[in-house]
Amino acid sequence: MLHLVTDSTSDLLAEGARRLDITVVPLTVRFGEEQFRDGVDIDSTTFYRRLATATALPTTSQPSPEQFAEVYRSLLRSPDDEVVSIHLPAHLSGTMQSATLAAREVDEKRVRVVDSWTVSGGLQLLLHAAARERDEGADAATVVRNLERRRERVTCYVLLDTITYLHKGGRIGRAQAFIGGVLNVKPIVSVERGEVGPAARVRNRQQGVAKLLELVRGNGPLESITTMHGDAGEAATEFRSRLTALLPELEIPPLEQLGPVVGTYAGPGSVGVAVLRAG
Repeated sequence: MLHLVTDSTSDLLAEGARRLDITVVPLTVRFGEEQFRDGVDIDSTTFYRRLATATALPTTSQPSPEQFAEVYRSLLRSPDDEVVSIHLPAHLSGTMQSATLAAREVDEKRVRVVDSWTVSGGLQLLLHAAARERDEGADAATVVRNLERRRERVTCYVLLDTITYLHKGGRIGRAQAFIGGVLNVKPIVSVERGEVGPAARVRNRQQGVAKLLELVRGNGPLESITTMHGDAGEAATEFRSRLTALLPELEIPPLEQLGPVVGTYAGPGSVGVAVLRAG
């Protein structure tokens, strides 16, 4: 039997994980001396409420190899069990390294670790495709091969209310280009091929939503799409409504919140979209 594993930067809620039969290994968020497992001990609503009053930016850390090893062992109960473990980019976190070390310790022939090159909604698009293939009877080698092809066609765009969280969190990548002269503008960053980069600058959120729509249109035709936000439900609802009008042929899932770990770097007020281009 093929089992799928991911981490909490997929922002896959417990209900969705159960429905897709995917095991989620949580990263950790720390506010000072307090630490919380992402999506287990703290949800998005509580996280953004705490973030609004925090005197310092929270920090995050990846799961340990031991946490992954425990999960892998629990899934490899029969000789024909296999695991495909799909995670946020190695460039952005040590999660991939922890998962890889655990796979070597447990059984690297039966546990395959894949760098998704993406995060949050982008990772969800890949997980949905992998779960569909698993349910259709694909083996681990086929799922991995298709993931590695499909990840090249995924891009996330996030309209940030401010670049501050991404910059202070040290995950800014090529979006460093936004630093300097960034006052009174709102950056749109992309996550593609495992790296955060600059996509556009706009003056306000209204212009930002229009630019996001333009970027989505420029990626067509699309196989699938999803939207997400960081405590910006009203703006995200408007954006999703306009996306539905733009892409009536696609089913756009309900809005998802950026979870605590991703929200640490995107910050409150962010609106995002992830696209999977047609192959």
